[in-house]
Amino acid sequence: MEQEKRTQLDIAIAEAEPMEVDPSLGLSSLQVASRKEAGLSNAIKKHVSKSYLRILSDNLFNFLNGVLLVVIILLFWVKAPFSRFFFAFILLANITIGLIQDIHARKLTDKLKIITDPRISVIRDGQEQTIAVDVIVLSDIIVLKQGDQIPADCRLVNGECKVDESMLTGEAEHIVKREGDTLFSGTYLVAGTCVASVVSVGASNYAEKLQKKASKFNRPKSEIKAVTWRIMVVCCSLAVLFALVNFATYTIQGLQAGYSFPQLFDPTTESTKSFVDSVTGSVVGMLPTGMFLLTSLTLAVGVIQLAKRRILVQELYCIEGLARVDTVCFDKTGTLTDGSMAIESLSCFNGYHRAEVGYAVSTILHFTKDQNATATALRNAYGDHSTENVLKIGAFDSARKYSYVSLVAGITYAMGAYDFLPIERDKEVEAHIADLSSRGYRCVVLATGNNPKKIGDLPKKMTVCGLIAISDHLKEDAKENVEWFQNNDVTVYVISGDDPQTVAEIARRAGVNGADRFISLAGKSEEEVIAAVSTYRVFGRVSPDQKAIIIGELKRQGHKVAMTGDGVNDILAMKVADCSIAMASGADAAKNVAHLVALDSDFSRLPDVVAQGRRVINNLERTCSLFLSKTLFAIIVSFVSMILSWTVKIPGTTRPFAYPFTTSNMIVWETFAIGIAAFFLALQPSNERLNGGFLSGILIRAVPAGIAEVLAAFGPLLFSLLWPAAISAVPGDAYASYQIGIALSVMVFSFISLIFLCRVCWPFDRFRSVVFGLVCLASVSVMVIDFFLRGQLLGITWDNYNREFYLVVFGSEIIATAFYFTMNGITEFIWHRIERKKKETQS
Repeated sequence: MEQEKRTQLDIAIAEAEPMEVDPSLGLSSLQVASRKEAGLSNAIKKHVSKSYLRILSDNLFNFLNGVLLVVIILLFWVKAPFSRFFFAFILLANITIGLIQDIHARKLTDKLKIITDPRISVIRDGQEQTIAVDVIVLSDIIVLKQGDQIPADCRLVNGECKVDESMLTGEAEHIVKREGDTLFSGTYLVAGTCVASVVSVGASNYAEKLQKKASKFNRPKSEIKAVTWRIMVVCCSLAVLFALVNFATYTIQGLQAGYSFPQLFDPTTESTKSFVDSVTGSVVGMLPTGMFLLTSLTLAVGVIQLAKRRILVQELYCIEGLARVDTVCFDKTGTLTDGSMAIESLSCFNGYHRAEVGYAVSTILHFTKDQNATATALRNAYGDHSTENVLKIGAFDSARKYSYVSLVAGITYAMGAYDFLPIERDKEVEAHIADLSSRGYRCVVLATGNNPKKIGDLPKKMTVCGLIAISDHLKEDAKENVEWFQNNDVTVYVISGDDPQTVAEIARRAGVNGADRFISLAGKSEEEVIAAVSTYRVFGRVSPDQKAIIIGELKRQGHKVAMTGDGVNDILAMKVADCSIAMASGADAAKNVAHLVALDSDFSRLPDVVAQGRRVINNLERTCSLFLSKTLFAIIVSFVSMILSWTVKIPGTTRPFAYPFTTSNMIVWETFAIGIAAFFLALQPSNERLNGGFLSGILIRAVPAGIAEVLAAFGPLLFSLLWPAAISAVPGDAYASYQIGIALSVMVFSFISLIFLCRVCWPFDRFRSVVFGLVCLASVSVMVIDFFLRGQLLGITWDNYNREFYLVVFGSEIIATAFYFTMNGITEFIWHRIERKKKETQS
C-alpha cells in the first residue's frame, strides 16, 4: 500500500501543471492552494520514537505476559485459592504504570517536538516568510543559508553553496553546488546562501526513498534493551521447557501407575491441584516478572524528568549512554560562551584606514550572506552593503576557515583566520594576534590582493589590511557547570575552530582542568591528531573531520564520550559520539542528528542530563538484579526438582517429587523485597558513574543472592527430611514434616531476600533507609497476619511444629546470610580484578 502511494505521488508530480515562477516573487497564494489541493505538499508521516500501538504492544503483548496468562488460566482451572493469584495483581500494576508513564512521556515529547520542528524561509507573493517544512509545496521558492537542512529535493536557481551529503552517501567531502544543480533533501548547507525551486515533495523525495530501502543508517541498538529482552526470552523459554518436561514426567508416571488421562487431569483431584501448584510456582518464580516493564518505566520517567527541564529526548535509549559518560567534549561557542559576540577593537596595517577595512568587511558580508555568530557581530558593526560587481564568491567554510569575494575591479578580499590565509608573514600582526588571543579575544584578519589568474583561487601573497578583535562572552554558569562535571568523574575537553590561545583562555576562565595544555591542529595529519588526544585537553583550529577523529580516538581508548554542539561543523563529531547534545538555537542539521536537544540552549541543563542518565541506569542495575536473583533461584530449584522427580517421591505420598513452592509462597519476596522496593528505588537520584557492562553489573549482584536463596530453600527442606524431630511435633508423619520444612524454607529465603535488598540499598541514605525499613515492616506484618490466618496468605503450614522450630529458623538464616556475604565478597573480588586488568590492557 505504501509503495502504491509513493507511485501515485511520483505520477502526480510528473503530471503536475508546470508553473513558471519568478524566483524574486515565488508562488502566489492561489498557486499554493492549487498545489495543496492536488496533494503536492511536503507532508511526510512523522516517525515518532513510540507510537501508541507500540506502547500498548510493548506493555501487553509480549512473551512474558503470554506465559503468565497461561499460568492464570491453569490456576483458574483448578480453582486455586485467591492467594495464588497475587502475582497477577503485581503484573497488572506494572502494566498499568508502564502504560501511563509511556503515554505521558510520548505526549511530553510530542509537545516539545513542536518547538524544534524545522522551519524554512520561502518566497511567496513577493515576500519572504518562514513556514514549517511540511507545508512546502511543489515549485515553492525556498531560501537556504549555512546550517539549514534541505527540506525537499530542489533545483538551485540562484547562488552557489557547499553541501554535506554524508547522510545520504556516507562520504564526508563537501560538494559545491551551482545554478541548475540538484539539492537533495536531508543534506545540509555548510557554506553559502542560495535560492532553490522545489522539484519533489513528501515521500517522493530522494532521502525518503533511500530511508525505506536502507537500514545502515539506523542508530546502534541499546545494551539495556538487548540484555533485558535476552533475559526475558531465555527465562520464558526455560520456564516453558521445564513446564513441558514436568508435564511429560507427570503424565508418564501417572500412566505407569494405572491412571487414565481423565483421572490425571481432573481439576478436582488433589494430585492435579498439586501438579498445577508446583508447575505454576516454578514458572512464576523463573520469570523476571516486571523487569522488562520496569526498564521501560524507568526510561520513560527519565524522559519525563528531562522534558520538565526542557531537554528533548529524540531517542529513548540514549539515556543509557548518558549514564556511562566519562568524557564530555564542548565546542566553545554556544556552550562555554553565549555566542553574543561584540567587536572590541580594529587595528589597521600596511597603510589601510578604518573606513577602507570596514567597507571591505561589508562587501564580503554582502555577497557571502554568511549567517554565523562572527558574521552577525561584524554585520552589526560594519553593515552589509556594496556597490561592487563580483566575479566569485566564497562563503565561510568551517573547514578552510575563511570567506572571500573576487571583484570585477580586480581586487580580492578575504576574511578569516590568519594561519589559513595565504598571507606574507608579518611579525607585527602575529604579535598583536598573540596578545589578543591570550586575553581570550577571537581574531579576524582582513586581507587583500589582486585577483589571481584562475578565478576562485586566492592570491598567493595577500596583504593584511586589518585585524578585528571580537569578544565572546563567557556564560555566567559555565564555571559552575564545568566544576560539576569534573567533580563527578567526567573529564572535560574543549574543541574549537578558533585560535588555540583564545580557546585556552576561555577554558581557563571556565575552570577546565588542564586548560594550560592546548594545541593547534591546523595542518596536522590524522596520526598527529590521534597522538595529541592523550596529551591535551584544549584543541584549537580544529576542522570538522578532526573533531570526529578526536571523538573516535577517545572512544577507542575506552571512554564513553558526549559531544555538545550547535553548528554544522559539529555534526560529524556528534554522529561519532556515544551521546550528542545540540542547542536549540543552533543549526537545524545539528539538532536533527543529536540524541538530545536543549530547548533553552542552556548549558546549565547538561549536568541535569548526565545526572538523569546515571539515575536511570544505576537504579536499573540495582532493581534488575533483584528480579534476576529470584529467576536464578527458581531455575536452579526447578532443575534440581525435575531431576529428583524421576527417582524421588514426596515424603508420605506416592507422588513424584516436584517443585516445592507455590506462587503464594513468594508473596513476601516477590511483592515487597522485589516489586515494591524496585519501584521506589528506581526513582531515586544517583550520580555515581557506571563501570562495566549492564549485564555484568546485574549478574555481579544477582548470582551470589540467587545461589544463597537456593541454599536457604533446600537447606531447611533437607534438614526437615533428615531430622524431622528437630522441628516437627509429629516426626512420624513424613508429609507433615515435609510441609513444615517448606514453611521453614519460605521463612528463610524470605529473610535472605531482605538481606539482599539491604545489600542493594547499601550505602544507605535517608531515602533507601525509609524504603528498606518499610519493606521489612510490611514483610514482618504479612508473616504475622499469615500466622493468625493459618497460612491463607503465604500458603504454608503453621501447625505441627515444636519449640525448637524457631531456633532452627534462626540458625538457618545465620548460615544462609553468612554464605551470601561470602559468595558476594568472592564474586566482587573476582569482578574487580577482571575490570582492573581490562583497564590496564586498555591503557
